[in-house]
Amino acid sequence: MTDSPAPRTRKPKATTATPAAAAPDSPAAEPTVSPTAPALADQLLALDVSAVPGFFRALVDFRFTTFITRRIAGFIYAILLVSILLAGLVAFFSIVVTGVGLMTGGQPVSGVLTVIGALVLVPIATLVAVVLARMIVEVNVALVAIAENTAGLRRP
Repeated sequence: MTDSPAPRTRKPKATTATPAAAAPDSPAAEPTVSPTAPALADQLLALDVSAVPGFFRALVDFRFTTFITRRIAGFIYAILLVSILLAGLVAFFSIVVTGVGLMTGGQPVSGVLTVIGALVLVPIATLVAVVLARMIVEVNVALVAIAENTAGLRRP
């Protein structure tokens, strides 16, 4: 895991021997130029974020030298797991209520088949969704692990 990249140093600004350059806080010391899109992108990439703590530093790292995927993968999986289980419960109860409504509405065979279908299909669908969510999170973590492990092999 690459939590702390090599510290970046800022280049000192070129100064001239004029009296306006002697006072760095004065408005005449720095020209006001509206940045264009490439200049703004260069400024964002040149930001020194070494003073910001690890997780938040990675969020503002526009060069993508640090990865947050491994740090938040467990949290994302927990959110997915809770969401899938809640969706499974809602689906189960709504299908059962529909089946009971069919039974009391004069269609007992359709109602019983609907309830049996809920008992069989909803747990299977929920299990498949949990497995797929786990696989997606694992693939993303594996890709980041590959990127972190092969970072040293890149040519300058």
